[in-house]
Amino acid sequence: MELLFLQTGSEEMLKLSLSGRLIGVQSNVSEMSMPQFLRFAQAYGYEAVELRAIQIPAGITQTEVARFRRIADELGLNISCCTPPDITSDEAGLEQLERFTDLTQILGCDTLKVWIGDTDWLHDACELVKSHGLILITQIHTGGPFETIGSCLETLAQLGQENFGLQYDAANLFEAQQDYGEEAVKRLGTHIRQLSVQNIRLARPDEPNAWEHEGRNYCRCLLGDPNGLNYESVFRGLQAIGFDDYVTLNEPKPTLMDTKPFAKLMHDELRRLLCSS
Repeated sequence: MELLFLQTGSEEMLKLSLSGRLIGVQSNVSEMSMPQFLRFAQAYGYEAVELRAIQIPAGITQTEVARFRRIADELGLNISCCTPPDITSDEAGLEQLERFTDLTQILGCDTLKVWIGDTDWLHDACELVKSHGLILITQIHTGGPFETIGSCLETLAQLGQENFGLQYDAANLFEAQQDYGEEAVKRLGTHIRQLSVQNIRLARPDEPNAWEHEGRNYCRCLLGDPNGLNYESVFRGLQAIGFDDYVTLNEPKPTLMDTKPFAKLMHDELRRLLCSS
């Protein structure tokens, strides 16, 4: 069975995006400049990039952002999502978010990602960006109100904002010891605005780069690893709900291999997932 997704009456494959998380050496240091990252993503077959605060720091100017947009246009790249820097769950955070809306629009991006769990703040933030025609998303993650499918649905009901949604993350659901496959995707339905892809598996405590969470040990692995996550099930769920947005490779700087072959391998595996069962 081919996993092709219907969009405006025609079969069209989902768009692959590469997160700038991949090239982060430290929290505020990148191994590539922004133009280099854009060219890197395009060279390895991605149609879009997700920009994090490391690519678009607080001091960035409209002139710089406009230059990045011109380079992206030359390369035929979209900006799938932006994470504004220095966002806090208070009035100052809302002011920073508002300042960033102009830059987001210059980039030609309509989606902002925030890491805030306060529902009152999220409600105000949604109202703020709504006037700019923007969407606010948050990534499913361990800890806070977006850790499980149940807590996500409860929080979404409290918010009641049409311009708020989720970046679905199967790895974080797995780490929270939750179902993450087809049925979980169906439960969230159209609240899923984008897909974050990172692959992990259970690990021994003494394995390199393993970490512990709630009594279990995990480590990162490549897409296609038989002990990794069942992304075939995730994509069946996405097909069932008519998902037609960005699929973003959201891995940190790899330790399993160099960045370039890693980006290529993961791209090829994602294409395989999109095109076949």
